[in-house]
Amino acid sequence: MAIRCPHCGSPVMIRGSRWECGYCGDFGSISSLHPSEKAKLMRAATPTVQVTITVTDTSDEEAPHKFSRSELEDMVRRWDFDENEWACRDLLIAAFPEAVRFWTAEELSNMDTMDLLNAVEEKGPESAIDMMKLLLDTVGDKLQEKEVAYQFLGWDMDSLLRDQFVQGPLLQRLKTDDRLAKQIFRCACWDTGQKMLYEACDWFGESALKEHLRTLLTENPYFDGFD
Repeated sequence: MAIRCPHCGSPVMIRGSRWECGYCGDFGSISSLHPSEKAKLMRAATPTVQVTITVTDTSDEEAPHKFSRSELEDMVRRWDFDENEWACRDLLIAAFPEAVRFWTAEELSNMDTMDLLNAVEEKGPESAIDMMKLLLDTVGDKLQEKEVAYQFLGWDMDSLLRDQFVQGPLLQRLKTDDRLAKQIFRCACWDTGQKMLYEACDWFGESALKEHLRTLLTENPYFDGFD
């Protein structure tokens, strides 16, 4: 059973609660793996001892804890998902009730962050961009950490950055929101989605914006040049 790197797809080594890719050098916590890879780990972790507990009175049984928006923001800000591995997704659900009203609670629970962003984008790109911005604003300076930057820009938001229906309004947003431009182009990630968004400036006739984004990229130590 091979657990694949969310960045390059190569097999990774599992060390306790963390993983490391020997091919591209990427690494991170188990929570940053693709859901399908985490599912493999769960299936492999079959217990050797089974204990059956018979409950005769469930009147005092505690309901699962529902985290508040502020609690979810704190988890994302600290990049600590020990209490809730889906804190990023749940934060978006809590912060954008109108955007997620099209799906039942059960349907939302079966989505990860990327699934939710893509589903919302199909209803309207502006809401998806607002969700992206909330996550990037919340995590803040941790975008300078490779694990965090690749999870968001190289995975969760990658398909949005590639989508022309998102690129147009997103480029317009970048013209007036330099913080967002820096979050996308000066973080510790330089991957396909960002490259395609940058090149989309030509398609949408945004030469001045493209030059500004080029300046941001040349100031980014993780930028390794244009293909």
